[in-house]
Amino acid sequence: MVDFKKLVKKEKTVDWSNLVEVFESLDRQTSHIDLRPVQLQALELISKKRSEKEIILKVSTGSGKTSVALLFLLSHMEEKGQPVVYLCPTIQLVKQVIEEATKLGIRAVEYPKGEKYPDVDGTAGKAVIVCTYDKLFNAKSTFNRPDVNLRPCAIVCDDAHAGVEEIRDSFTLRISNEELLYKEITNILGAACEAYDIGKWSSIINKDPQAIFEVPYWIWHSLNEELHRLLSPHAEDGNFMFVWPYLSDILRRCRCIISWLGIEIVPEIIPIHKVEAFAKTPHRLFMSATLADDSILIRELGCDYLAAKLPLTSEGDKGLGERMVIAPSLVDKDLNREWVMKLCQQISKQNNVVVLSPSEWAAREWESVGATVFIGDEVVRAVEQLRSKEPSVRFAVFVQRYDGVDLPDNACRILVLDGMPYGEGIVDKFDSSITAGPGGIRNRLVYRIEQGIGRAVRSHVDYAVVILSGHDIAHFIAKRDVLSAMSQDTAAQLRLALDLAELAREDSEDASKSVIALIGQCLKRNEGWKQYYAEHMKKSREEKKKPDEVGLQLAYAERKAFEYAVSRQYDKAVETIRHKLNELTSEEITKGWYLQKIAAYMNEIDSGEAMEIQQAAREINPSLLCPPSITRRSISASKTDVQGIIVAWFSEFENPNGAIAAIEDLRARLSFQVTTNTFEEAIKELATMLGAEGRRPEREDRDGPDGLWLFPEISLVIEAKTENEASLHKSDSGQLHTSIEWFSRSYKARPAPIPVAIAKIDVADAGSNFPEGTRVLLPVKLQELLNNLISFYRALIKEPPLLRVPHKIAELSVQHKIAPEQIIGTYTVKIKEKKK
Repeated sequence: MVDFKKLVKKEKTVDWSNLVEVFESLDRQTSHIDLRPVQLQALELISKKRSEKEIILKVSTGSGKTSVALLFLLSHMEEKGQPVVYLCPTIQLVKQVIEEATKLGIRAVEYPKGEKYPDVDGTAGKAVIVCTYDKLFNAKSTFNRPDVNLRPCAIVCDDAHAGVEEIRDSFTLRISNEELLYKEITNILGAACEAYDIGKWSSIINKDPQAIFEVPYWIWHSLNEELHRLLSPHAEDGNFMFVWPYLSDILRRCRCIISWLGIEIVPEIIPIHKVEAFAKTPHRLFMSATLADDSILIRELGCDYLAAKLPLTSEGDKGLGERMVIAPSLVDKDLNREWVMKLCQQISKQNNVVVLSPSEWAAREWESVGATVFIGDEVVRAVEQLRSKEPSVRFAVFVQRYDGVDLPDNACRILVLDGMPYGEGIVDKFDSSITAGPGGIRNRLVYRIEQGIGRAVRSHVDYAVVILSGHDIAHFIAKRDVLSAMSQDTAAQLRLALDLAELAREDSEDASKSVIALIGQCLKRNEGWKQYYAEHMKKSREEKKKPDEVGLQLAYAERKAFEYAVSRQYDKAVETIRHKLNELTSEEITKGWYLQKIAAYMNEIDSGEAMEIQQAAREINPSLLCPPSITRRSISASKTDVQGIIVAWFSEFENPNGAIAAIEDLRARLSFQVTTNTFEEAIKELATMLGAEGRRPEREDRDGPDGLWLFPEISLVIEAKTENEASLHKSDSGQLHTSIEWFSRSYKARPAPIPVAIAKIDVADAGSNFPEGTRVLLPVKLQELLNNLISFYRALIKEPPLLRVPHKIAELSVQHKIAPEQIIGTYTVKIKEKKK
């Protein structure tokens, strides 16, 4: 027998710092596996930075990032002989990573939920440990048990932005309204919260399904010790044990949001230092195929500022593949959700259709057109069926699944985002109701939209049609700030969606046929469409996107301030944010957000000064917390610029047709069947579209009318009486009288206001004594106003940008009967009092 060992030269030592060489040393199980250009470049880039604590790698889906990450971990594991961990958002992705590792010839082992000990090869540094984020980040993680004490030398965070959502969930304490603890907490908070805002608090107590209440930080601080004594005995109860150890000593640094369904207590920022297995890991690789905003990695996970400023990207990355994104409601308002549902019913006879829905009740509505709803672990089975050669499911709806699902090729040719992807948590719902700042709801929505779109088209040669269903998501993606927060490729695809809407409108008088024809061109692989798409994407990639340095620096300051506050160095926490805020130029809305952060830390030092800062924050952003004993502001002598407000609002949209979609979305929220809060917020938004300063004094200042519109010479004091069926009452009259008195005190420089009731009827009870000059805005006239408003903006869109000047806008306003002096006479009627 030939002894080949004698003929083989001494084995060459692998240079573990060279990831390309590490790949070449593998005993791969599949012969055709070789490095693609994008992988080769990524490995070379990582090799140069491999010794650094943190690296951010951005490559498109389907570019082979899993292999790159496994090689990164293997190099550290072999070099140091210590364990390494690969983190995934879902169990499905864990399975995929292990499958990929097997093909490469890399030993990888799963560390599943419920398993006490990891595989012995994993702890010995002989195999890559693969698990979900939850396995590492829950407060009872086996990583931290003394008999395990797993301390990896390197960690990969795959789908890092999805990981942040999973990690935040691990730090969120949830208490159901069915638990005694819910009543005990609300009893402790009740008196103070009722004094702060009796209206909102009463809605919670009365089980209003729409009511959500954030406990102001000054109330939370004052009652913190009592709340801690109440919560501590539950440390080992149910899900408490998986969260409470994280919150126990930082309860003062938490937010508390209450609805009638339950309570959520969540840290202001994730205290990542409490997870030693992650925080003390010498090397971390964050990977993401989506999202341009990396400030969240700094703010929530303590990622290094320079790593976020200089992420690694491969020049050989061919991008995301072909996605035809269509927003039908941008083509025509009648192409609404119901139209999309019927269209998908027809398409599903030939192609797989997958719908991503934000809630179960919304998902169930798709069953009426033949779709099957899948929730939780059922999604795994659905994906397997969709990916099979002969799928038993062709029309599926997934609930709250915007990441962790792969639907390549024929598994999904039509993907639908069923409206805005709001989260189902109480904190998510509350944040969606305010004008949020950094790390707030906008960035979470951007992330979910981008992740959702990414469920279909899993390689650069794949293709699919993505339908954005509903006016709300259509006008959201048309905004400049939203597009700027997207990754470059996704932003380009969404800009193309805006162009396609314009082309479809011009192509035919029948909007429905135009959209269906567009979809057919993608599915039937029309050469003209493919060339047009390729040229559009090529052009977008030529423009290199710069990181948002201001956002990154503010995120770092916010993180640092939180760490100071946790160690009770409140003066340093205040100064850290204040110094950075003074040093950097930021948007006013962002400034308000950070001023509230400063106020919360200052409250630990000087509550009086804290309330002054809080008042300043709220002057900038009225959706922030209202401090007690706030001094009512008087309007300045300067006049509101109607045309300036219109231009500012109109300019928010990358594509001007987004403004039309926004008005149609507003129309739905101005239905007399929606909740009072929704209706009043919509009235405030309508003011801006008309060129007025819109406010909600009763909600914002806990005093005054439901709504207030301020034009240069005209002021409207508004009370919404949408529930009155037969008549308006004396109590309604009293509210208007009180609101006019409030206006006289608060706006002394203004002429007397016009009292307006928005109601279904214009008749008042006998002797109700409404203020002189009271007008009523009826539903039919409200719709007429909205129709004319749309006509005005359509006319404005047709004007060349250079001609959208104040005098032209004023002229168009008069033509379309939306000028300030026309509104009362055109759309309101005098109130009629019944005879005795």
